[in-house]
Order: sequence, then C-alpha cells, then structure tokens
Amino acid sequence: MLQIVLIFLVACFGYSDYFTGKTLQTRPLVLCPLVGLIMGDLQAGCIIGATLELAFMGAVGVGAALPPEVVSGGILGTAFAIVGHKDAGMAVALGLPIAMLVMLLRNFLFIAIVPLFANRADKYALEGDIKGVSRMHWYGGIFGMYLPLAILTALSFYLGSSVMETILNSIPQFIQDGLTISAGILPALGFAILLRMIMNKKVAAFLFIGFVLTAYLKLPVLGVAIMAICVVLVMILNKDSKNTKGMEAELDEDF
Repeated sequence: MLQIVLIFLVACFGYSDYFTGKTLQTRPLVLCPLVGLIMGDLQAGCIIGATLELAFMGAVGVGAALPPEVVSGGILGTAFAIVGHKDAGMAVALGLPIAMLVMLLRNFLFIAIVPLFANRADKYALEGDIKGVSRMHWYGGIFGMYLPLAILTALSFYLGSSVMETILNSIPQFIQDGLTISAGILPALGFAILLRMIMNKKVAAFLFIGFVLTAYLKLPVLGVAIMAICVVLVMILNKDSKNTKGMEAELDEDF
C-alpha cells in the first residue's frame, strides 16, 4: 500500500509541471529514478529513465498528432519492469503503449472536462470577478487534469502490478529479445525526429564535429559536453564583445 501511495505522489509531482512553470519534471529522467527509489532499485530506475528519455525525446505534438503521455508511461513502465525484474528494453516496450493510451484519456479530459471550468471562467470574466476566474483556472487544472491522471496512474499500478508480472513471465524469451532490440531503435528514432526539427545550416557542423569526436577520437560524452559548453561560452562572449564595440562606435559618431 505504501508503494501505491508513493507512486501516486510521484505522479502528482509529475503532473504538477504547469503549477511550477514547466520545469520539465514530467520527463522520465526525473520521474523514473524516483520510481526506482520507491521500488527499491534506484540503479534500475536511473537506467530505465535514461532509456525512456531517449525514446520520448522526439515525441512532440505536430499538427493533429498527439505525443505519448510521458508521465504515466515513464512511471508505470519503470514500476512494472522493476516488479517483473526486466531490463530497460522491456520498460520501453511497456511504457510506450501505456503512454499512448493515457494520452487518449488526457485528450478526452481536455475536450470534455476542462471546458466546463473554462466556460465558468468566461462567465466570471463577464461579471468582472477576477478571483472567480483565478479559481476556475486552479480548479480546472487540479480536478480536470492533475488529480484524475495521478489517480489513474496509481490505480493502474495497484491493479496491474501482479497481472503485469504474470504477463511478463509468460512472454517467450525470443519475443523479449525482439522487444529489447526494438527498444534500442526507438532512441535513435527519437533523436532523428528531434534533429528534423532543429537541424539547419548553423548547427549542422556541430553535429558532425560531435560525431567525429565520439566515433573516431573515442572521446566520452562528458568530454564532448564540456567542449560544447566551452564553444558556447566563446560564442556568447564574442557576440557580447561585438555588440559592445558597435554601441561604442555609435556613441563616438554621436559626439
């Protein structure tokens, strides 16, 4: 019972990102280690969180396409994988379908429940009741989105942990191996989708420099990250220096 309550609290923390200014606490990299700590295997939580983060990294809403719901997928995928003593690949295989199903429910809440509070807020706005509008924003976020999804996540863990463990143990080994391999492809797919959105002429060179440093010079990721930070700092300092010189030149012309 304690684990269920703690899972509920982690879900509440994950779904409260709108209240904290979008601090990215929804990400698997943040939530999965907390779940691992609750389940008694922090190391597995960290490994699964990093793997799920790679898989979900490129999952964004484009047009009418709905991205997977990362909070429930990350929490339940991690919890079920640890309960069933499975690896990160199986956590991805479990987390993605869960995330897609919960996204459908979240979309229903946006369409059917949240507008009830929004319409009430419109009425208060016409009446000039600012406090009423503020209350509807809070109530809509908490009762229309925050609590239902957190309760669903905890309830799914309560109802599904034993069932999921039985299902995982009944899956043939060759299917588990296939899921593990596919889980290795998903992070690459996530990065590919992300690169399609941010790739341009200004950043393409840095991508290939990073590839050369890791693939051919065998530089670790930490080393590449430190070099990238140094390059960014140099670029910022040079830009500030140019702006300062430009302002000084304008002042000289004025005098």
